[in-house]
Amino acid sequence: NGVTIFMSIITIYALFADDIRQLIDDKSIDDGFYITTLVVLGFFFIELCLLSIAKPGYFCHFFFWLDFISTVSLIFDVGWISEAIFDTDSGAAGVAGASQLARAGRASRVGTRAGRIVRIIRLVRLIRIVKLYKHA
Repeated sequence: NGVTIFMSIITIYALFADDIRQLIDDKSIDDGFYITTLVVLGFFFIELCLLSIAKPGYFCHFFFWLDFISTVSLIFDVGWISEAIFDTDSGAAGVAGASQLARAGRASRVGTRAGRIVRIIRLVRLIRIVKLYKHA
């Protein structure tokens, strides 16, 4: 099924694209990655809505919430949105800046742990899609 293959490909993108973007470390390509991630996010929301309509027992059950959380987590892979949420563009000087850096360090550690959990959730999503593909 072409749709299943397409969704599998964009799931793999969702799993690894931000890591690849950081590995490349070229700021000029960030916007392209962010735009592609927003498009992928749109496809995941469309899939979530269609599955909720077409698949009995899906809406508000375990796999719905799993897909919802993994889809919403993509928002933080878009730099423009995460910068606005976490206010990383503003800088403070002196003691206030050091305090802000300490808080940012703690938030970064929490974010890293949350990122690992989200990656596991996305991986479970990929495994589900592969299983659906095998049965189709």
